[in-house]
Amino acid sequence: MATTILIIGAGAAGLMAARELSARGHAVTVLEARHRAGGRMHTIQPDGFTVPVETGAEFIHGKLPVTLALLDAAGIGYTPVQGRMIEVRKGRWHRQQHFVEGWSTLMEHLQTVTEDMTVRAFLNKHFSEDRYEELRRSVQRFAEGYDGADIDRASVMALRDEWAKEEEEQYHITGGYEKLVDYLYTQCVRQRCLLYFNSPVHSIRWQAGTVEVATTDGRTFAANKVILTVPLGVWQQPEPAIQFTPAISAQLDALRQMGYSAVIKASLEFKTPFWLEYERELGFLFSEEIFPTWWTQLPHPAPVLTGWINGPQAASFTQVLPDKMLQYALYSLAGIFGLPLVFLEQQLVGSQITDWGTDTWSRGAYSWDTLASRAARRLLREPVQDTLYFAGEALYEGAHPGTVEAALTNGLEVARKIG
Repeated sequence: MATTILIIGAGAAGLMAARELSARGHAVTVLEARHRAGGRMHTIQPDGFTVPVETGAEFIHGKLPVTLALLDAAGIGYTPVQGRMIEVRKGRWHRQQHFVEGWSTLMEHLQTVTEDMTVRAFLNKHFSEDRYEELRRSVQRFAEGYDGADIDRASVMALRDEWAKEEEEQYHITGGYEKLVDYLYTQCVRQRCLLYFNSPVHSIRWQAGTVEVATTDGRTFAANKVILTVPLGVWQQPEPAIQFTPAISAQLDALRQMGYSAVIKASLEFKTPFWLEYERELGFLFSEEIFPTWWTQLPHPAPVLTGWINGPQAASFTQVLPDKMLQYALYSLAGIFGLPLVFLEQQLVGSQITDWGTDTWSRGAYSWDTLASRAARRLLREPVQDTLYFAGEALYEGAHPGTVEAALTNGLEVARKIG
């Protein structure tokens, strides 16, 4: 039996749910606060760039079944990421070993953990000696830089499960994630979904089997069910993102207990790939600069470097103007390569700074697990009276948290739960 369904948000989870539900014959309307679809997937080509720039999600982290199946169905190409990983410490370049000294001992201790604790508490308990100082720094850099996690709040069991996975090949989408967004959007339209942009939701009045959603411009939409794919960072703002009548206090409290990372991304195009003089197969650079992580476009030869600040460090730069962040990015490269700042400024032809922590409709980039996340997810994955459903990458349970794959998979799961 066909159901009228409202979906709040046209990001990966919302588009995936809309595509699946409309294919099953349901009447689907999507309300999106932005002027575009895609959410934290956003491909642009600013002035000065010869290639598309991913301001948000960029990589496919492994052979991810849902993402790759969609790309194959759409005929969208993807290529393996190439290049060496280099670590720069005190001006010296080292081809990075996957694990620092003591990592195997760390993993052995992690396997013995039966009661969850924060990463900081785990390190203090098992690796407090001076000889483990570099290991502690490495764990913190990895937890913050890759997962965006605050080690004073992050679940050590969750990070253990993620770190235990084998390294998998990564991919770039030919033309960027925009191609996937366009494919999903087109599928939804062909299946008679209604999509409204520039439509932030203000309030939801509901009872079992009936919802009335009001947008900030005074319009109202009625349905039998609603799927909320609002990013975690928006729910966690001091003022409630959406007013519910009657209230759903337990669910909103659960959303505030989960971890969510800030990310600042700097994409820079230069006249020439000057880094080839240092390492011809440069893929990723890891350093102790303000922008600690950088990568090239290999195997594509474009003279573009992308810098990344994640987690607590990114949050500390909230509200810093883009021009200042660009200077920090160039300072970081000057330190890494031992080059004069003026040389980099003369070489620079294009720049794009994106601070997801200040983005009104995301307030961050992706989720990570606190000690409370597992219980919070369990509650949020259950629909409220078969009427209010939550979806998004933060509610995914599987081997690839914090990814577009997580959002797509959870959107599909929620759609199939509705039937």
